[in-house]
Amino acid sequence: MMKGYRGKLPLSIITVTLCGFAFLALLYTERLSFLSSSSFLKSKSCARRTSAVVKAKDETAEKNLENPELDDRFEFDPEECDITRGKWVFNRSIKPLYTDRSCPYVDRQFSCVKNGRLDLDYRHWEWQPDDCYLPKFDPEVALEKLRGKRLVFAGDSLQRSQWESFVCMIEWTIPPQKKSMKRGKIRNVFKAKVLTPLTFEIFGQIPLFAQLDTPVAYKIGLKTWANWIDSTINPNKTRVFFTTMSSIHSKSKDWGREDGLKCFNETKPVMKKKFWGSGSNKDMMSVVAGVINKMKVPVSVLNITQLSEYRIDAHSSIYTETGGRLLNDEEKADPGRHADCIHWCLPGVPDTWNQIFLAHL
Repeated sequence: MMKGYRGKLPLSIITVTLCGFAFLALLYTERLSFLSSSSFLKSKSCARRTSAVVKAKDETAEKNLENPELDDRFEFDPEECDITRGKWVFNRSIKPLYTDRSCPYVDRQFSCVKNGRLDLDYRHWEWQPDDCYLPKFDPEVALEKLRGKRLVFAGDSLQRSQWESFVCMIEWTIPPQKKSMKRGKIRNVFKAKVLTPLTFEIFGQIPLFAQLDTPVAYKIGLKTWANWIDSTINPNKTRVFFTTMSSIHSKSKDWGREDGLKCFNETKPVMKKKFWGSGSNKDMMSVVAGVINKMKVPVSVLNITQLSEYRIDAHSSIYTETGGRLLNDEEKADPGRHADCIHWCLPGVPDTWNQIFLAHL
């Protein structure tokens, strides 16, 4: 009997593993000014004023401290702000910029409310970093920064959900006569002459192994990507962003729920600081840092893994589709088998990813 290989990946699916991460390319028509190294908190100088003016200014500053988005002294600096350290804060007043009913771009796979989810609290959590202020997503700012440029999302279905989130967050501000949508055919191409998993061949004296440790396999795939970026991308015209792995929550015992069924029926994030479940691989995160630090082309890393780790409540779960159809009642009654704890509801966690992306842009 063939034994399982824990921590191993078939060499033939290295490229599939690579899809667990994704990158964004922003194409410029003119020379790019890269991220500033200025502090995330800037105090602008001012001339001498009377005590009354100073007092009024102090009162205004106090109000602005309560609402940082109104205070132009607060500027996000990715060099100073560790976006991975923070907490999810519940705020009932938060309203998503779109819904899965109002935005035509949301796939049925991510349309949890349309698919029957009644609990809407997952929409009202916002990510607050510990040592800095993360600006709210402003669609007009996003459109202005992208004026005359092209934005490309490359990746798997998780990256597609981020693309849908981004488009939905900005499209409602554009007049109907100035936007259009054209859907093309989805093409899936799969060719296979022979499938020979868990084998290896030797050509000359060089063994070609068909299985590798997961981090090793991922490093090979990521280095191929990095070499292509370095040899193809002109950093004066194109900016590259790399999004780290999205969290998977398939083992409820990771967050202390022994009798749970994956992420099914979870309604709140994990509140334990630095929570890290079995669905994410820290060794692979180290591989990302090691490869990107050696690249010639600057790459902005959007580290969304830790903040996503906490969100056991925001997955599609049983409110999704499979094989092009919604789950039926029998499948919904078996969440241990059918709950999707990989993808996210929209609106939801991918909106925060785009909030971070815009802050880096």
